[in-house]
Amino acid sequence: KDVPWVVNKVQRDEKKRYPLPPFITSTLQQEAHRLYRFSAKKTMSLAQRLYEGVDLGELGTHGLITYMRTDSTRLADEAIFGARGYVEKAYGKEYLPGGPVRYKNKRSAQDAHEAIRPTGVEFSPDKVVNALERDDMRLYRLIWNRFLACQMAPARFDVTVASVLAGERWT
Repeated sequence: KDVPWVVNKVQRDEKKRYPLPPFITSTLQQEAHRLYRFSAKKTMSLAQRLYEGVDLGELGTHGLITYMRTDSTRLADEAIFGARGYVEKAYGKEYLPGGPVRYKNKRSAQDAHEAIRPTGVEFSPDKVVNALERDDMRLYRLIWNRFLACQMAPARFDVTVASVLAGERWT
């Protein structure tokens, strides 16, 4: 407080944050717990309902997500291109990377099932909101958002760092 100080240097930079891969069983459970305090059992119960099918009224009964017990981040080509088409239409071309994003699995992954994702982009959260209970919707929106994000361009941030000289010490 009592020492004179001066801004010595200001440095501006751009940082990128790449999207996370689509959910596997463990990451879905972790994120549902972190955001909503869902237990692993509750998360899997909700996911099971979304997988088995939901009555969407005039659209009929549809499973909204792919199989929820998986350790693979692999996505089917049709899902990747469906997500890219949705992103381009909803947000614009500038939100798409140059090509499809494919994630590598861990060596221990069995890769029997693809990552947890919506069964189709035609079932957006806005279209199914009235057919789902609150917690079902929260989990579905979480899966939907991660799936779309994994095919989007990295987020770009402007970062400014100021170096301040105070007395004889850098802070």
